[in-house]
Amino acid sequence: MNNPATRHGGEMSANPRVAAAIALETRVVGRLQGLQIEGEVRLAEGEVLDAARRVYLRRFPYATVMEQPLWILVPALMKFTDNTLGFGKKLIWTK
Repeated sequence: MNNPATRHGGEMSANPRVAAAIALETRVVGRLQGLQIEGEVRLAEGEVLDAARRVYLRRFPYATVMEQPLWILVPALMKFTDNTLGFGKKLIWTK
């Protein structure tokens, strides 16, 4: 959730190309796992918004009192690094 009137929301509206990273916190190099994503964001609308809101509210039920827009990230590239499969092992998906 991010209001288009905020700095982040305004910047995503002006330039929807974004990148994100999710990583497992570990100090053991052999257990390193992380996902890098590149893609475009857009505000959810219609049926997509209804479905996204249901999923979001299941995870964050206290947000039911908020009327905030939801953004959808459409990945163009995802790279998963998984050292549990071997040092530097990467799985790559492209659109």
